[in-house]
Amino acid sequence: MASETNPAIIPRNLHFEFDESLPLNWHSGDPMITAYFDALSLTFPIGERFFVDSVRHYAKDITDPDLRRDVQAFMSQESIHGREHETYNELMAKRGFPVDKTQRIIGNMTGFMRRNLPPSMQLAATCALEHYTALFAEASLGTTDPFADAHPFYRDLWHWHAMEEEEHKAVAFDVFKTMVPGLRGYLIRCYSMVISSIMFNSMAVYLTIWIAAQRGELLNLRSWGRALWFHWVAPGAYPHVLMGVLRYFSPSFHPAKRHVAPEVLAWRNYYRQTVKRMPAAPASIFEGVPSGA
Repeated sequence: MASETNPAIIPRNLHFEFDESLPLNWHSGDPMITAYFDALSLTFPIGERFFVDSVRHYAKDITDPDLRRDVQAFMSQESIHGREHETYNELMAKRGFPVDKTQRIIGNMTGFMRRNLPPSMQLAATCALEHYTALFAEASLGTTDPFADAHPFYRDLWHWHAMEEEEHKAVAFDVFKTMVPGLRGYLIRCYSMVISSIMFNSMAVYLTIWIAAQRGELLNLRSWGRALWFHWVAPGAYPHVLMGVLRYFSPSFHPAKRHVAPEVLAWRNYYRQTVKRMPAAPASIFEGVPSGA
């Protein structure tokens, strides 16, 4: 149910025009901080498709009209995110980074999960990773903005993405709670959070190192030091994220119960007023994910 702190989910059909005039080290001129966010972008197109498919598997069994509406909006938002990060990654490819190789690695991982995990486990993995993105979004939109020193183009992209991730943070979880209730559901989601945490953080570090190596920055110890300070001290998003991950293991946990900072609400209001919405979505959530084109 929509409210001031948990509003209706609004797909916003943004198009970001990436071109080679954008700086390579777009975050504070620092190669390692930039590489981390570039690494996250590499995971998004394939990851977003996995999230959508894991939720869509259960869509036909959802009877609550509010949740059906939220699922449709969730799929629309994630579809647009994936499209824009594909364009982001294409610019990295133009600049010589082997994007295709990373996509094969990530695709092999999600392909293994699709083939070997039951739908409930795939959806639980989506819930866990959506919680990560929501926690990063809270940090990104709060009083200490980790994108304050980023190039304005990238700052706008990441703020928009963060705001929508925070906005739809409870959708996959609500589907999971509906379809996999009780003690079984609780145990599956806790187990999936442990495995997803290992996979997410390992992949983020691995891709950051790979990007740094490709750009000749792997031995830039000063930049590594700045990046560690950035992630853990000031603005220090990671302590906030890890505390939020620990709270996920509470039996009473629900994403919608998390405190929503006034700054996050202000971002929602800004985008509600200034950004055009997605064109009309399909009549049924079973017709597929709208392209946003």
